[in-house]
Amino acid sequence: MGRFRYHVFACTNKRDPAHPRGSCQARNSEEILSIFRAELKLANIPQPFRINKSGCLDACEEGPVFAVYPDGVYYRLTSLEDVRRVVKEHLQDGMIVADLQIPSPPAS
Repeated sequence: MGRFRYHVFACTNKRDPAHPRGSCQARNSEEILSIFRAELKLANIPQPFRINKSGCLDACEEGPVFAVYPDGVYYRLTSLEDVRRVVKEHLQDGMIVADLQIPSPPAS
């Protein structure tokens, strides 16, 4: 196992509002990150884990984007309920929340 059981990255990348791909920050990623941190304090997540801000995770159109490692799962989280589900189902129970998951990009 790596340094952390789970390491969550929250994209907080900001782009010009006119950029065609948009940005996670413009889609309230900072607010969702605050909610995520609050929910983690209430949960009994197996240690060690970490959550932190990140730059672009290259899924801009899907934002706000949160990535869970070492599983390599990317989620689009837009509400308190979304966050609660990921905390409970993925981080506590070890099950991917498929309906919130962002599909992997096609291989080039």
